[in-house]
Amino acid sequence: MPETEYPEKRKFPENEEKKEKNGLKGIGKGKTGEVNKGERKKEETEILPTLVNALKNDLDPALKDVEVKDVRIGLAYIGVLLSENYGGVACTPLYEFSGCPALGFAGSLKGKTADKVLELALSKNPLEAAVGIATANALSHMLLDTKPEKFLTSNVDILDLIKPEDRVAMVGYFGPLVPKILKITEKLTILEKREIESPKTLTLPSEKAREVLPVSDVIILSASTLANRTFDELLSLGGAAREVVLLGPSSPLYPAPFFERGITAVMGTRIFDPMTMLTIVSEAGGTKKLHKYCGEKVAFKKNK
Repeated sequence: MPETEYPEKRKFPENEEKKEKNGLKGIGKGKTGEVNKGERKKEETEILPTLVNALKNDLDPALKDVEVKDVRIGLAYIGVLLSENYGGVACTPLYEFSGCPALGFAGSLKGKTADKVLELALSKNPLEAAVGIATANALSHMLLDTKPEKFLTSNVDILDLIKPEDRVAMVGYFGPLVPKILKITEKLTILEKREIESPKTLTLPSEKAREVLPVSDVIILSASTLANRTFDELLSLGGAAREVVLLGPSSPLYPAPFFERGITAVMGTRIFDPMTMLTIVSEAGGTKKLHKYCGEKVAFKKNK
């Protein structure tokens, strides 16, 4: 199987995003410079740079003393273990690659400080970004314990937010959730990159988002949209949706930046047994295994 192309001795990309933000890549005079200014302004308002900066600000200066003890990249999830015994996961973005998405800097993540691995969330490479997002999740768990007053959890369930008359759009296929939603409303449309075998409702390619999302009452966004960098564009298509929910174990349990952008609920997974999580990730376990053995669902609801 051919590997995704990387330089043979690719270094850990800790400075790549900084160079782009400072306009050191391809910057020129006149119109080119103007385009780069526009790109930098866009990056500054995107969710991932905002999330990374917020975590650094809230955890500073302790963050520089937190070390990444282990990283596992499984078929279903990526798991990150920190020195403070906090763990986080993110969905492995296998479907974003046509070849084998090998990491050129494999072997260099363990022992890095958490602030450096967190910056991988800014990478244009979905696999690198997912490692950074898993790190962000682990760090958000740490904040949840150290600053609980900033994280008021909710008992709300995704089904509580849906009414019989609602038009629901689901970005990313949550198989177990589909029949439950259909018991409430038949107006469910799924947007999915992959071909779903025997879908139980209308399923369209993700390119149809521009047609579906603006006319939806409830939008369910898979947190995998963070790693493939489609989150910001999809969110901008939400129109007058009453509820926009970020759902899945990849969801960072740090709701403020998402609420500020129009997300009304963040529903993710808190890892309470990081060592078991690493085993499940390594053995290609999925969401059911995470929730059964090492994680629990956590929700945050924006006050209206």
